[in-house]
Amino acid sequence: MLTKTGTLAIAAILLINPTSAVSVDEPAIPHCGQSYGTLALREPQTQYYWWREYDLANPEALIKLYVNQSGCFTMVDRGEGLEMRQDERGLADSGELQVDSNIGKGQMTAADFFLIPNLVAKDSDASGKGIAGVIGGKVGGELGGLLGGLKTKKLEADSILTLVNARTGVQEVTARGTAEHTDISFGAGGLLGAVAAIGGGYSDTEIGRVISAAFAEAYTQLVAHVQQTRTGLEVSAPTEAYSMAVDSEMYTSPSRGDAVRKMRAGTAVYPTGKREGAFLEVKDKFGTTGWVSVEDLE
Repeated sequence: MLTKTGTLAIAAILLINPTSAVSVDEPAIPHCGQSYGTLALREPQTQYYWWREYDLANPEALIKLYVNQSGCFTMVDRGEGLEMRQDERGLADSGELQVDSNIGKGQMTAADFFLIPNLVAKDSDASGKGIAGVIGGKVGGELGGLLGGLKTKKLEADSILTLVNARTGVQEVTARGTAEHTDISFGAGGLLGAVAAIGGGYSDTEIGRVISAAFAEAYTQLVAHVQQTRTGLEVSAPTEAYSMAVDSEMYTSPSRGDAVRKMRAGTAVYPTGKREGAFLEVKDKFGTTGWVSVEDLE
């Protein structure tokens, strides 16, 4: 499991392109012997509803299936599961739940990474429609004109998965997957057996199977990069900062003794990692080091 501290393995955006379109009988999802961290999925933006044009369901369940089957990340729910958890918390706060139900603050697992899916382009062989623009954005200039004017009867999809560090906001990996209907065939078992179980047209329509394969290829590329660069490493991020909840003082030792300086409510402080009893050693933004009471922090 990845943690909050450690050595930053990647400090730049990497674009990973498959060398060619998927060319296997059936897409396969990689499997990992360990989880590389907790992962929250950014659900595809529903205001665009691109999947409805092809009579498909929201691809959220498809991508969650890939992640859970691979074992490479541990999913934390930030969608419907979180909404239900908040409802349950509301029942606990109102006193409706039984004693010792143990639903409260400080229990949720933090996400180490965010996964952001996008379908860059898709074609329909039935209507000969042009390639759709980037979902969630606009393609301008000559490239936009080219994409908007291209018409084809070849069924293909181009997907992108972006992995973002939840603490630093760094886009660590951007992986691309491409698939065509001539590249893939799906049997009753294997990956597509699982895809069929979630329904939504991703296993029983041509465009659904192609989009499934494109996302599978993108996820495979993403995992391959993570395996190559992050084995044995940790997610690095600055130590969590605190703020002074009340006017107080910074002390020379872990007690309310001699003061280094006065601290106003709202002042940000950064723990050094040392703690004694109810006191933390901290630094302020000027580099001044001293001790503050945890009772004075928020």
